[in-house]
Amino acid sequence: MPGAGAFPTPARKGYPFLDGVRGLAALAVVVYHTFLFTGLSNQSEEQLPIIHAIVGWGYLGVPVFIVLSGFLLRYSWQAGAKRYFRSRARRILPPYCAALAVSLALIAFVPLLQAEGGTDWDSKIPVTIPSVIAHLFLVQNFSGAWAVNINGPMWSIAVEWQIYFLLPLLLLPLRKVLHPLLLAALILTVTVVPPVAIGAGTVAHPWLIGLFAAGMAAAEYARGAHYKAMHVGAALAWVALVLGITSLVKSDEVSGLWFSETGAGVVAAIAIALMARAYNENRAPRAVLLLGSKPLEYAGFVSYSVYLLHSPLLALGNLLLLPLGLPILAHWAAMTFVVAPLAIAACIGFFYLAEKPFINDRQKAIQRELRAGSRTPTASSQPTATSRPAG
Repeated sequence: MPGAGAFPTPARKGYPFLDGVRGLAALAVVVYHTFLFTGLSNQSEEQLPIIHAIVGWGYLGVPVFIVLSGFLLRYSWQAGAKRYFRSRARRILPPYCAALAVSLALIAFVPLLQAEGGTDWDSKIPVTIPSVIAHLFLVQNFSGAWAVNINGPMWSIAVEWQIYFLLPLLLLPLRKVLHPLLLAALILTVTVVPPVAIGAGTVAHPWLIGLFAAGMAAAEYARGAHYKAMHVGAALAWVALVLGITSLVKSDEVSGLWFSETGAGVVAAIAIALMARAYNENRAPRAVLLLGSKPLEYAGFVSYSVYLLHSPLLALGNLLLLPLGLPILAHWAAMTFVVAPLAIAACIGFFYLAEKPFINDRQKAIQRELRAGSRTPTASSQPTATSRPAG
């Protein structure tokens, strides 16, 4: 781990600690889904409330991924439209399609995954033709019947894919006339109206567009934009006001989900902006450097594959354990310390087969450094978005 004197110059654009953030976010999602899949539906939540209070926030890894994508993609459009879309498609689609194929194959050939058994896996089956088509075109988040079918976490890949098109069509044009912080606050406000006011569009998670914009604003701050305190204060005050009104007007699962995901995303955007700015100015604390350590960087390196495929593997592990009739605490322990590690190992194998051939130049440089057993900042370490864990 490099000491304070080993920092790169402020001109360097690479931030190794972001891979650590991504890896931890992916791990949080896996731990959360491991708990969710433990036993029968809602059994772990009802019988293990203390553990649920600790790991139940793991779903907030998704808004962190979206903020990271906004941060890393803020300046990607400058390379040109053709290169931008080709890069995004090559990076996201092949592993996604491969994971979808594996998920469908598991359901088709593993009898345990074909019949409902009172577990959380029941929402993933039966597979329908409309759902398969929606997944292929990455629009499954448009319907509650499609969103969690086949492979639940994939809905967020669809959201991020759609945001990739909104970047040049909406976010960058608006950025020319609005301060980036106010743009993020405005989009967060606009995208929460339909789900809160009329209960429409919740499955699509439109507020994630605002969190992507928050990540863009964080990127500008990291690159040296001197935001005035009044701008920061106004944006945060506006977001806090909307969050507060939302929770009072409609205090249910819809507003609760928007509230928690938006709050986590805003906090993540602020933290990432501050860490990146401190890193550029050679004053990042030791904790930031630890996020760029070899184990955490490797976790971020394989996080997309882990995110894509962990869900059906965890579900299968739970179904295999159920006949043993274990007490729920022992069942959760087996899921967490046996099934989850095995699932992650399988996902890492999937990474080398289905994702590694499509990694970008920056990730190839990271891979070489990880193989060499060192992670010294290099000029080739340029930031680029690796969605998952998009996001």
